[in-house]
Amino acid sequence: MDSNLSVFHRASLADVYVRRILSAKGASGVFLAAPRRTGKSTFIREDLVPALQAQHAEVIYVDLWADRSADPGELIGSAIQRHLLSRESRLLQWARKGGLDKIAVGGLQLDIQKVGVGRGTTLAEGLSALSDATQALIVLVIDEAQHALTTEAGASALFALKAARDQINSSAHHGFRLVATGSNRDKLALLVHGKDQAFLNASLVDMPLLDDAYLAWELQQFDGEILPSLSALHDAFAICGHRPETLRRVLDELAFVPDLDASRADALLLQQTRAALEEARREFMRQVNSLPPLQAAVLQTMAETGDLYAPFRTPTLTRYRAVCAQLSAEEIRIDNSAIQYALDALRDKALVWKSARGVYAIEDGQHAAWLVNGAGS
Repeated sequence: MDSNLSVFHRASLADVYVRRILSAKGASGVFLAAPRRTGKSTFIREDLVPALQAQHAEVIYVDLWADRSADPGELIGSAIQRHLLSRESRLLQWARKGGLDKIAVGGLQLDIQKVGVGRGTTLAEGLSALSDATQALIVLVIDEAQHALTTEAGASALFALKAARDQINSSAHHGFRLVATGSNRDKLALLVHGKDQAFLNASLVDMPLLDDAYLAWELQQFDGEILPSLSALHDAFAICGHRPETLRRVLDELAFVPDLDASRADALLLQQTRAALEEARREFMRQVNSLPPLQAAVLQTMAETGDLYAPFRTPTLTRYRAVCAQLSAEEIRIDNSAIQYALDALRDKALVWKSARGVYAIEDGQHAAWLVNGAGS
């Protein structure tokens, strides 16, 4: 099985989302949530974007995790700028005055080399020009949109996009839709439920997980001599958290088992799936066990308290001390400065996520589950 050469398509799901996105109900924004590594980004790139383009929408795609070191606000602005540059001839044909980089759009002098928040051309101006030049509805797709909340520039970009939405959805232009996806529903919800957020009350939808149709497709791709049953594959997929990458790795291993008997295929598949998940858990716990006591205590407490995590409150400090006492015989300094240092270190290690407003969460929901379920034993 060569998973690089083929993609499982979800055309019917894409059609459902396209109808919603392009409808009047989608004008406020559509937010799609799905757990990490469950096929969300593949679906967006391979099915949703082409389906939107088939409806003649002008689609701009940006993945905020493509470069974790870059500011998400810059990534959004750069994606729009690149798209404007790719349509430069259309913009020029429509209306151009001045130098090579500056385009007069409806009396506005656009500098498409400088598009973004706080730059020469605002996002609203650039997107409005694109709307008028292409005579098309614009759809901006932001993958892993919750990452925009981690910097002030990212949060500002979202408010700039709200201004663009409100402007381009007027009768003077041809419409704008925002599609934002995220691998953590709670983080994504901050974008639509917070009263001070740009897209308050936009639709937040849980994407359906890949189902037996996908599993049947995987069996068709399987190049081993002995096929496991669909039922066993269903159970294995549930064990690995509905993550195609993990399932494919297990199937690849199964294909290399010599002299595999058909009566053993299902049991071996489930055994190898559990082993793969256990190895991932052990690798994560090795990382946790190498942390200084306070960092480990902060991570454990964050997992246990979830959305209620308050890093500097007295009950939280009490829990830190209890965990540290279990991990070290030495007395650990626990004050606001030490806690902040621990939080920053966990962020640097990509274990913890932080919004620009100071909300903390464990980066990967699977990690939180392992910690809560006693993975440290």
